Amino acid sequence: MNKILLTLGIAALVGTVQAQEATFYRGFAELKTPVTLPAGEWTWQPGETLFETLVPGTLKLIGVTEQSRRILSREAPNPLAAYRGKVISFYWEGKWREAVVVDPEKPLFQFEGRYLTALPGLVAYPDPSGFPNPRLEVVFRYQGQGSATLDYLSRGLSWGLRYTLEGNDLTGWASLRNSLGTPQRFRQVELVAGTVPLLEGGIAVPKAATAPAPEARSMAADAGFGAEFAGEAGGTFRYRLPGEVNLEPGLTELPFIRAQVQPAYTWAYTGGFNTGLEIRFQRGYRFSAPENLAAGIVSIRDQGVFVGQAALPDTAKGSLVGLLLGPDPEGQAERKIEQLAQNSFRVTTTVRNPKKYALEVEISEFFPRPFTLEGQGLEKTPEGYRVRFSLNPGQTRILVYTVTLPR
Repeated sequence: MNKILLTLGIAALVGTVQAQEATFYRGFAELKTPVTLPAGEWTWQPGETLFETLVPGTLKLIGVTEQSRRILSREAPNPLAAYRGKVISFYWEGKWREAVVVDPEKPLFQFEGRYLTALPGLVAYPDPSGFPNPRLEVVFRYQGQGSATLDYLSRGLSWGLRYTLEGNDLTGWASLRNSLGTPQRFRQVELVAGTVPLLEGGIAVPKAATAPAPEARSMAADAGFGAEFAGEAGGTFRYRLPGEVNLEPGLTELPFIRAQVQPAYTWAYTGGFNTGLEIRFQRGYRFSAPENLAAGIVSIRDQGVFVGQAALPDTAKGSLVGLLLGPDPEGQAERKIEQLAQNSFRVTTTVRNPKKYALEVEISEFFPRPFTLEGQGLEKTPEGYRVRFSLNPGQTRILVYTVTLPR
């Protein structure tokens, strides 16, 4: 006889999940589940884990005219109630024994011609019929019936993005997190990049014991590598994953993008005017975005060596991507400061490339206002100036400017 074992205080309930559509944001998701409604009233049983992740004010039925909703929180059912008059088993003193449930409320059991008010040892039930009833129900009342859509926001689903830049190859993988405790099947998934504020949290209900989340797993997309750009809406980029997506509890990684770029190694300096004898550069990489790129963390490898991670913001196609990794030990330029008057200086900056490969240099300097600036090859800005140039191995560039500051 097949038995379902029940340990003290813990019952495992598994339910089927309908195919649905989901739009994943950073930190939450919008779910749209197709439902067929009877006339007048329908009861939804979300379960505690899903219910506590719902964002207040976002639950709705699309396709009917809602009149009211009622949220019911029921006491946990007595599992013995479904087994009145039935035989259950219990393990005691090294073997399985059988008893009949006479009255589940008292409770009262019949065992070997005697009546017991409790069973020793580990109790087993012949089937799961006593355990399916959820504690939470949402009762919708409405006008209409037939095909409709249950729509809501949940903090139990979210996504993130990780890139790898190696040589000219930019590869991105999307990480989809399922914290709802049950498998979720989606016939369509969209991923949204951009800043989408969400001010309210989930609905508080008593938390049930949950098992540890599984480790991340990778799953190849059926229709090729990558997500399809689905357009822009309200300042957000939207991407569609190919085919149906099945998410087990925990973290699932799916291909997002694979593209060719032309990264350049860069030295960058941004700072205010000072009379120091050198400036130090931050190292990094710069390239033009091959597509509309969602924000994520980029792991960078150069010449087969891991050189660091940097944050990539949401970036439109064709815009420059700048990834800063911190100081370069060789990244410094000599400065010569000549004071022409109390508040006037001639500045000579000498930048030399000590590398065996080319690099791009960007210097942005700002001054107290009002100021006057004279110099060749400088892009003047309201704050000061900016200059960009490339240096081949061993090449040197000298910049000279004169600045007059407020007295």
